[in-house]
Amino acid sequence: MDSERETVRSPHSGETAAPIQRTKKDTRRVATASTIGTAIEYYDYFIFGTAAATVFPALFFPAFSPAAGTLAAFAAFGAGFLARPLGAAVAGHYGDRIGRKTMLVITLLVMGVATFLIGLLPPYSAIGVWAPVMLVVLRLAQGFGVGGELPGAQLMCVEHAPPGRRGFFGSWPQSASPIGLAMSTGAFLIMSAAVSDEQFTHWGWRVPFLLTGVLVGVGMFIRLKTHETPEFERMREQSAREKMPITVFFRDARFQAMRGIGMYLGVTVVYYVVTTFLIAYATGTLAMPRTTVLFVILATQPFFFAICLGGGALSDRFGRRSIYVIGTLTTGVVAFPAFALIDRATPVSLFLGILLLGGFLFLYVGVQGAFFAELFDVQIRYTGTSLSIGIATLVGGAFTPAVGTLLAERFGSVGVAFLVLGVSLIAATAAWVGGEDRAAAQRELGAPVPARPSGQIS
Repeated sequence: MDSERETVRSPHSGETAAPIQRTKKDTRRVATASTIGTAIEYYDYFIFGTAAATVFPALFFPAFSPAAGTLAAFAAFGAGFLARPLGAAVAGHYGDRIGRKTMLVITLLVMGVATFLIGLLPPYSAIGVWAPVMLVVLRLAQGFGVGGELPGAQLMCVEHAPPGRRGFFGSWPQSASPIGLAMSTGAFLIMSAAVSDEQFTHWGWRVPFLLTGVLVGVGMFIRLKTHETPEFERMREQSAREKMPITVFFRDARFQAMRGIGMYLGVTVVYYVVTTFLIAYATGTLAMPRTTVLFVILATQPFFFAICLGGGALSDRFGRRSIYVIGTLTTGVVAFPAFALIDRATPVSLFLGILLLGGFLFLYVGVQGAFFAELFDVQIRYTGTSLSIGIATLVGGAFTPAVGTLLAERFGSVGVAFLVLGVSLIAATAAWVGGEDRAAAQRELGAPVPARPSGQIS
């Protein structure tokens, strides 16, 4: 059969509500649209990190030494994380009030406009201090846009997923991360090969940013063709939406929030070590050619894509907590041999080191979408997921490239390996302490929306 019919009961009357139809075609369309849209947003977000590790120090912070310029560029990169909790709060509030789909269209548009404008920015040599100021402002706009993107895309997939497949479908938006990184790295790699270093520094770096205008148009077209999730529609029909989801989040979901923040620290810190920091470390400290490093980064992304989907599928069979804990602990352990390989500074050893470290990272990254959705009631699910991720990225991800640079200068790569180990232990502990969410069964698709005594709207 191409569809599944669900029968739900009203939590207010006890009577059977109208059946909800969900077809396999709808589920596939949502997964495709969410993955493509999130890949475009990641593309927009990651090209800033690649540029910060390569050309931004000279273009926007030329008064600094090379090392200080890199730190300044990474500080601008980190500024985007300052706006992510605000973007998460706004997107979460309206995502729980007016719908997941609407907010995903808005976040994609905000991100696209900011990224396109970065491609038009004049350098420091043309307008002086206004160049880095405008760069930081646009980076803040990027952070605001991405704050609600990934959580919304995950919820679209999880809440459309058939029973027993939420882990697999919830992993698709996270699998967009390797796609977006491959797109951004590939764009820089093509431009680096197509023009001279002087031309790349002068205008070539702008092309990947300006290309986002076309990509966002494609993403908007695809997302506008999707439907709102059945679970949100059920909540709206049952008049169970909250007036202020963020108030309920801080009042009733503090433990779930702490778990989510702790678990996502193990994602965001390791992720930006594997992506942004390692580009600067390999091209700077290890003096490897930029084109070689970008090509190696690009070559690892198909593996990460497959591992991410595999992690989500495994969590459907063996449980979210088990896969998450195994993935985080193993990531912390393999950080040391991974950096030993990276320090050999050959293309093969760099590839193997990144693949070893990132492979176990993406194993538990694939679990995160369904795991987080199951932490929160549907009335505050967008808010809870967005703020947990946004706060974790602010605490752990914002300055990871800069912290990694400082640790590498003082202690060598072993200092960065200990950083990875530390956040991995935090993430594993956060996942373990709550066990499997026993209330998740009550929040399965098709279950009645839990009634609250107050704070609801019709």
